[in-house]
Amino acid sequence: MVIKPLPLVVGSMPDEQQRISEILETGVETPQVLFWQYDQAAVIMGCSQRPDEEQTQRSLQAGFPILRRRSGGGAVLAGPWMLSVTVFIPPDHPVAEQNIIEIFSWLEQIWIDTLLSCGVPCKGVDQQMIDRSKVVSQEQDLKWACYASLSHGEIVSEDGRKLVGLAQIRKRKGVALVSGLHLYPCDWNALSSIVVGGPEQGASLLALNSDANSLSGISSEQLLPELIQAFIKSLPAEFNG
Repeated sequence: MVIKPLPLVVGSMPDEQQRISEILETGVETPQVLFWQYDQAAVIMGCSQRPDEEQTQRSLQAGFPILRRRSGGGAVLAGPWMLSVTVFIPPDHPVAEQNIIEIFSWLEQIWIDTLLSCGVPCKGVDQQMIDRSKVVSQEQDLKWACYASLSHGEIVSEDGRKLVGLAQIRKRKGVALVSGLHLYPCDWNALSSIVVGGPEQGASLLALNSDANSLSGISSEQLLPELIQAFIKSLPAEFNG
């Protein structure tokens, strides 16, 4: 099979979700990669989170729509500062037959190779880091935020701050591995204000996260095309075979 990477799309989060759904419903016959950069800011909540009336009102006042995605996890403030990369895998591909830890570990190495080749220092996470992050998230009352804790396959800075978050959508006709990289910092105070009614937890989220620009010293405008090309090149031979 040959990778057929889609070009970078700049558009809204609902349009991205629609594209993902269409590809999975039609059926993934060959591996595909969708690179997406959001053209506007929006609060994205996980499929198990239901925005209440107060959260919706606060999001309207802030000028950010509040939306729900089809994958799990906590709330995210998406916008131009985030590169979303979705890898589509055919259901009969050996990678698709792996369990969630194995398949995320597969994607983790692709991200590490990509980021290091572009001058962004990073590393993967281990079970101890994951367990500790969940304790910190609980202690700081941040379980509502996607980027407040770590999971298998995610990428962090060398000092342990989150850089790439992962999610999975598994359907009968294919698997979508969704990842989000912060190119530069988002407004964590705004996210906290909308979701929990105050900016106070924004400082805690800022301390737990990093971004490619801050770690590399390279502008996001320069990094973005390099990251896309490096990601494609980092896909392993068996995925292209």
